[in-house]
Amino acid sequence: MQNKLLRQTFLICLAAVMSASMLFGQQRTVTGKVVDETNTALPGASVVVKGTTIGTASDLSGNFSLQVPSDATTLVVTFVGMDTQEVPISSGSMTITMTMSAEEVDAVVVVGYGTARKSELTGASVSVTGEQLAAAMTANLDQALQGRAAGVTAVYTSGQPGGAMSIRIRGQGTVRAAAAEPLYVIDGVPVQNVSQSGHSIGLGDRLGNGSVQTFSGLSGINPADIVSMEILKDASATAIYGSRGANGVVLITTKSGKTGDARFTYEGYYGIQEQVARLDVMNLREFAEYSNDWAAETNGRDPRVEFGDPSILGEGTNWQNELFRTAPVMNHQLSAAGGSEKVKYYVSGGYFSQDGTQVGTDFSRYSARVNLDADLKKWLKLGSRIMYSATDENLTLNNSTEGVISVAMRTTPDVPVRNADGSWAGLVYEGAPSLINPIAKALDETNMLKKNLLNANFSADITFFKGLTLRTELGGEVSGSNAYHFTPTFKYGTLVNSTNTSRWQKNQNFFWQIKNYLTYSNQFGRHNVTAMLGQEASEWSWEFLSGTANGLSSNDIQHPGLGDPKTMAINAGFGSGAIASFFARGNYSFADRYYLSYTFRYDGSSNFGPENRWAPFHAVSGSWRVSQEKFWANMQDVVNDFKVRAGWGQTGNQNIGGYRWGASIYKMPSNLGMGFRQTNLANPYVGWEKQEQWNLGLDLGFVQNRISLVVDMYIKKSSDMLMELQLPSYMGTSGNASIRLNPPMGNFGEIENRGLEFSLNTRPVVGRFTWENDLQLTFNRNRLLDLTTTMTSIEGYGQWTDVVSRSTVGQPLYSFYGYQVEGIYLDKEDILASPRQEAFPADFNFTRYTIWPGDIKFADLSGPNGEPDGVINELDRTYLGSPLPKFTFGFNNIFSYRNIELTVYMSGSYGNKIMNYVGRSLMEMSSSWSNQLQTAVDRAKLEPIDPDKTYPFVNAYGTTINAWYNDIDNVRVANPDTDIPRAMAGDPNDNIRISDRFIEDGSYLRFKNISLAYYLPKNIIRKIGVQDMKVYLNLQNMWTITKYTGLDPEIGASQTNDFVFGLDNGRYPAARTYTFGLNFTL
Repeated sequence: MQNKLLRQTFLICLAAVMSASMLFGQQRTVTGKVVDETNTALPGASVVVKGTTIGTASDLSGNFSLQVPSDATTLVVTFVGMDTQEVPISSGSMTITMTMSAEEVDAVVVVGYGTARKSELTGASVSVTGEQLAAAMTANLDQALQGRAAGVTAVYTSGQPGGAMSIRIRGQGTVRAAAAEPLYVIDGVPVQNVSQSGHSIGLGDRLGNGSVQTFSGLSGINPADIVSMEILKDASATAIYGSRGANGVVLITTKSGKTGDARFTYEGYYGIQEQVARLDVMNLREFAEYSNDWAAETNGRDPRVEFGDPSILGEGTNWQNELFRTAPVMNHQLSAAGGSEKVKYYVSGGYFSQDGTQVGTDFSRYSARVNLDADLKKWLKLGSRIMYSATDENLTLNNSTEGVISVAMRTTPDVPVRNADGSWAGLVYEGAPSLINPIAKALDETNMLKKNLLNANFSADITFFKGLTLRTELGGEVSGSNAYHFTPTFKYGTLVNSTNTSRWQKNQNFFWQIKNYLTYSNQFGRHNVTAMLGQEASEWSWEFLSGTANGLSSNDIQHPGLGDPKTMAINAGFGSGAIASFFARGNYSFADRYYLSYTFRYDGSSNFGPENRWAPFHAVSGSWRVSQEKFWANMQDVVNDFKVRAGWGQTGNQNIGGYRWGASIYKMPSNLGMGFRQTNLANPYVGWEKQEQWNLGLDLGFVQNRISLVVDMYIKKSSDMLMELQLPSYMGTSGNASIRLNPPMGNFGEIENRGLEFSLNTRPVVGRFTWENDLQLTFNRNRLLDLTTTMTSIEGYGQWTDVVSRSTVGQPLYSFYGYQVEGIYLDKEDILASPRQEAFPADFNFTRYTIWPGDIKFADLSGPNGEPDGVINELDRTYLGSPLPKFTFGFNNIFSYRNIELTVYMSGSYGNKIMNYVGRSLMEMSSSWSNQLQTAVDRAKLEPIDPDKTYPFVNAYGTTINAWYNDIDNVRVANPDTDIPRAMAGDPNDNIRISDRFIEDGSYLRFKNISLAYYLPKNIIRKIGVQDMKVYLNLQNMWTITKYTGLDPEIGASQTNDFVFGLDNGRYPAARTYTFGLNFTL
């Protein structure tokens, strides 16, 4: 038996050896070298036998060796940036010469009013591809810009579904946050109403009082329809847009059809979202212990009976878990593209739906697009771009003291969400304040916004003769919105609302433009000349109709037409504006080495009076392709591309609204009947906000563009900023905006932004396994240079009257402003040895309701003469840091092996500060009816210096002292290392005043997207009629590394004040999302 087993084993081994011999006998070895057009070796080139997966990569010397089947006839050779070569297999060593891809050498990019070869660009611009947009998996296109482009800072204004972003191109170039967004142009049509306020759409202050809101004007645009976005950054690139280009320009190009049979593409994904971060607030047991201690520490107040034994209590209500939920998100897009040599088409339809991770919020969008291109004659081309979308979103108030998130954090854990009968619960204890139920507010109070958008552009290109073309465009946008608010009747504990309110506003916006520009292009030997001359006119108008009523018969009946007729009110409004423009551009190049460009635009805007209606804008730029010089030939192997760019230009800003230069009137009811009053003071001399920018750039390519580096340095100065003139209060221009005489608009001040940008793209590994990465790095320094008015500063408010920021000459805009903390008063001697606080008793008769041990010691920094004066007051406030980052970055890595692709994308910022305003409210310790952070247990605890001292006694001021905790001479802080003040009803020392206690480091690194994709083999899927198929798993916002203690370090513009940035008052945080997707093409 053993011998038989040995014989079988021997025969099997012999068969294997013979099979291997036969196999090797059927193969042959192919060797060769891969080089470029200059005979430079190309390491890492992919060499594959056509129709198989047999392949290898060239070594550092460009050499390769490959075992191929005897019947193989062709090799397919690829190298990044080079045209793919199919080379017949020959005997002997092969030399395969690769040529630079035309797309790589001379890619056509979109510029203002035309296109240009990449090599011809003299200004600063950067592209974001459709693939990058798709990888971001966002509802709005602006959300995909985060970290993708050097010079562009993108921060979430809100993490709610369809939420807005704060986009800044090369820093904050104007004072008002609402006027700082770039111009978005989609297929030649400027997008209207990118940034709107709650008042403008009809929701009033239900979403905050500021001009910046959480909903986005870009949410109607489907990112899946976009093929590229070109971001114009410097003035030499944006000056062609004149009065609208001061904040940068984003040119959006949508997909077009291609010659060939129709290709149907489906792109879809489904995901689950969650909120991972939680604030460490007290649970019920911890809060009960705190409440009892607070009662004992605040002058011996009676503890709450229900907290008699905290040890028997459980966790209580976790309001964060009740507020945040796991929520789905999905996207479906179906498109068809194709055409003939004469007519090409692209049509698409999409549906996007996202439930918010906070209850009561959601967003959905239906979209459709039809793009057509037709070559009717050799001399006539027609094109059309038509897009329609409808969005529906439910919103809640956040980033406000009265916002849902902020209220939920403060609501105590002893309050249930609902009562036993299913009704909403609230505080019901004797002496308890009236507090809203945050879950009820989110679910029962309605803030609904429905929008529809029709954007279209029709074009005709008429070629008179070779090189001379007239392009005519007629574009427009029609948009509408329905904003609906309903406040129900309710009873949340002791808080009762007995009258419900309904409001409905319908808005309609119209925009049209017509453009005509003639372009001449010709080559004379080594000279290339392009000239363009054009005219543009546009007009926009808006109107609204609203109705309001109270006293509806039921909360289920929410239409204002069914309310109490005595309370019904109707309001309406309208307005319009127009711009007329003339523009020209001239480009000259010599020998593909030297390039010059000049741009001129002359704009007239109805936003300004006759005295300053028109303004000219100039720009000039040039570049030198050093790598095209003969003396550079010996450097081509190392530095194959080297270009120097320089430019200067002017742009403007006319974003102040219609007729702000004149005086308008407003109706004002009175006991004598309807009256009218002047709304504002006129200033017919208000003019354009101006901007000048200088730019110096370098474009470098190394080792056949395996490494490419773009560096830009810039100085951008904004002057004559559009803002309201600060006048003395006796002129009636102070106070509430609804009743005051609004001051005139004027031109004041100057802002400077200086910056440095790096864009680095590398391909460290090429071949069957590839690794590509790109790094975007932006440094920017912002300063207010001048105000040129009687103003010394511009103040920003957090909530109501809290001054949280101050913009002053020499400082960055929106710098946080307040007191510096030096420590905690330990005892009476410490108080007497320190500068006098405002709560210091003039008669030295200290009580617990004056300054006391355990209170915060603030720094004495200044006085009436600018020197410390031993008194702590408003003169001691100082700058506490800037919310604007020192630099932002994005780092993307793509790893590919055969059909598998892994993408890891990170973004972040460094050096910016955040004011944790919601954290401030959770450390007040002035009431037992508001929850606190767990760190409040480490607050200053007081103890007697002499426990044996006898009480009561009468002190030198005639006051009877009944216990040690009322005796300033016998009380001290028991834990002197604490930096948290004592708990005290009323907070007599104002320990929670704006100070550096609440300023935190906002720097962060976020793993924005991690995606693993698998491309199904084409030889398999094409058997069932599928051209391409990809399945993938995407993780979004997987990890965030930060020192910030709030929910999310991404804090953009404030929704309560135009002059505040980086304030967290319960902002809606970004969600972590797990997504599975499928794309295929038929």
